[in-house]
Amino acid sequence: MTSFVRSKRHRKVCESVCYEINSNHAFVDTADLYRILKQDSLYPQGKTVQELQLLAMENAIETHEAIKNAEVYCDMDARVYILVEQRNPLLRIITRNHANWYVDDELGLMSVNYRYTADVPILSGYVEDTLLSAFKAGNDTLHLNNVNFCMRDIINFVDYLHNDKLWRNMFVQLYINEKYEFELIPRVGNQIIILGDLNEYEYKMKKLLTMYKKAFPKYGWHDYKVINLKYSNQVVCSK
Repeated sequence: MTSFVRSKRHRKVCESVCYEINSNHAFVDTADLYRILKQDSLYPQGKTVQELQLLAMENAIETHEAIKNAEVYCDMDARVYILVEQRNPLLRIITRNHANWYVDDELGLMSVNYRYTADVPILSGYVEDTLLSAFKAGNDTLHLNNVNFCMRDIINFVDYLHNDKLWRNMFVQLYINEKYEFELIPRVGNQIIILGDLNEYEYKMKKLLTMYKKAFPKYGWHDYKVINLKYSNQVVCSK
């Protein structure tokens, strides 16, 4: 009886495909998944359960660079379910030669050639292509002008800004100047906030918060063009 039921199920034809795409972003949609499976002759609708290649479908979907994970299964009624988890970009990098990439939360690189644009901070300025080359080769640290550029440190800092409501709304861009120092570019205004390197960035941001809460209300801050946080125990403001 069991073998009969199994054989009967294997002869069932898949008549519907259900999609679930989990992400805060929209790099891919159901039409993209359809095209991926169709071009590899893996699209399940119209095939019997016995003809379905569920693992091959998962592998084909996961070749898309914006997809982190795919799970495909078939229920007892021959409905196929495709569950997709997209990658989560945290930062967009624009190099001096205009190479343009996202970096996700697992330090993976993604191109930006999508209909959808992720609303994430931008790292730009004197960003060398060698940083991306080293990163692609599996070395996430690049030494330039006596400064170590570690992608994990940069991502950690961006994540720190994102998780702080005040900083998340205030800063949209991280800039590397000609001295290979990190600068913060605010969403509104033309001030430059110099961090130097990313060592002790939480301490530096606390100094900046103190300035905003105590000093600037008293002395004003709109006239200051540069706020330098890189020195220990002091903040240097220039008009």
